[in-house]
Amino acid sequence: MNGIAGQIETLRLQLLETVDRYSGDFLHPNVLRVSKELDELIVQFQHLQVLEYRRKL
Repeated sequence: MNGIAGQIETLRLQLLETVDRYSGDFLHPNVLRVSKELDELIVQFQHLQVLEYRRKL
């Protein structure tokens, strides 16, 4: 899971840089694309955490 956590951090930084590049335009297509990728990765990470928790029960 550390791999996914690292990817999340990388995408988070990429999102900040992309927002900055487009002068804070959160609706710019490139900002929305990176944001969507980050959201999907976070959901994947949460899903893996749930599976790991259930395995421990």
